[in-house]
Amino acid sequence: MEKENLLFTPSGIRGRVGKDLNPKIVKKIAITFGLWLNGKDKRVIIGRDTRPSGKEFEKAVIDGLNATGFKIINAGICPTPIIIHAKNRYSIPGGIIITGSHNSQEWNGLKLLSIGNFLGAPEMEHIKSKLNTINLKSFSFKKKKVYKHVENLNPYMHYSQDIFKHIDLENITNRNKLRVVIDTGAGAGKFATPQILKNMGCKVRLINNKLLVKKAFPRGIEPKETNLRDLIMEVWQGKFDLGFAHDSDADRLAIIGDDGIYYSGDIGLSLIAEDYLKKNLNREIIIVTNLASSLRFEALAKNYNALVIRTSIGERYLTAKMNTLIKEKSKESENLLVFGGEGSGGGFMFPYFNKTRDGIFAAAKIIEILVETGKRISDLVSLLPKYYSHRKNISIKNKDIKSIIELVKKELTDEGERVEQFDRDLRWGKGNEWFVLIHPSNTEPIIRVISEAKRESLARVYCEVTTELIKHLLNRI
Repeated sequence: MEKENLLFTPSGIRGRVGKDLNPKIVKKIAITFGLWLNGKDKRVIIGRDTRPSGKEFEKAVIDGLNATGFKIINAGICPTPIIIHAKNRYSIPGGIIITGSHNSQEWNGLKLLSIGNFLGAPEMEHIKSKLNTINLKSFSFKKKKVYKHVENLNPYMHYSQDIFKHIDLENITNRNKLRVVIDTGAGAGKFATPQILKNMGCKVRLINNKLLVKKAFPRGIEPKETNLRDLIMEVWQGKFDLGFAHDSDADRLAIIGDDGIYYSGDIGLSLIAEDYLKKNLNREIIIVTNLASSLRFEALAKNYNALVIRTSIGERYLTAKMNTLIKEKSKESENLLVFGGEGSGGGFMFPYFNKTRDGIFAAAKIIEILVETGKRISDLVSLLPKYYSHRKNISIKNKDIKSIIELVKKELTDEGERVEQFDRDLRWGKGNEWFVLIHPSNTEPIIRVISEAKRESLARVYCEVTTELIKHLLNRI
């Protein structure tokens, strides 16, 4: 069964190119999606990142959607945040983004979009269950006139216009003297992010902006510290004010400070959140983030009388919660302001501009904050509430995740811990002091143990003890 080799996650479908994911399977997914999306408005927007496999997958998606009667709006190589912005701006009912996101080059995937952006679990289960019922011979594929049903779109202009409705562009441009290094990783953000920051007055230097020989990426795609040595050295040796890095579809953002230090996604989101909190003291503010994000959000919210709501891990859960809050609470209060993001990714989510995680918008907001305050980013970070995190991965090959989680929850509960369960995740802790999260990976046979505390030693101890507990319980299964 082809579907058994694919990973169906809250963020879409992923597989290894040529093994789990090939043009034939992509075409079947597009057909299945088209049959599910069936409606009066027969438009679907598509786009892709810069992975070499993206071009042939793009053709397969077009063939599959065309076979189910859809008109394709093709954004070509384009960041995920800009594709989603265009989808919502033009009221396009569906979308398929061809991207492996932060996964390594041997992977690719499809992010499926509907009216509310990402498909929910029931919809993804439907796609999964119907996939192998598709017989390609039952569909007609136009070989010569297919591109009459394809409209090419460059959505950058409207995205750029709209992003600057949420930034004081004239004031920033006149005062901006920042020197910035952008490590695009040769991803889809290599066109948009540099131009937007230049329009804001930044002096921009680009590195790792092109694919290498045989179309290999110039660095590890995920913008984590171990993959950003070039950027760290460039910022530090060149005495730049800061550095930015994206993954292949630019929904994530990593920051390198003026001191050459790598800042986690939580740090950038905290700076942006505090800026909105300071500027909106008389509004009802709700910060939406996930279970794994830092307790800094609670600490900041307490300082400004705001509220933090946590969701399961996965962008679609944050998007759904934000949409619900705005729909329900806006009737009660015109002063409501909702925003947030996932600390692991660093892409800010501001639903009044773009209903998705957006690494480009996050970079622009960081620049705005630095120009307005006149401070170095290292100085601003030093003023944030202090928390330390620690992480461990545990291999669980051939083990039943549900049984593991049930056993761990019972053990912790018997020991007196008040454990909350969100889907397969377990989380417990003490207010704003510390927490531990047990998170089975959606893409790998591992369990992630994540801890955070106000003291580094405590974060390490909580993580190590929990890891040993899980390993001990694994021997019982």
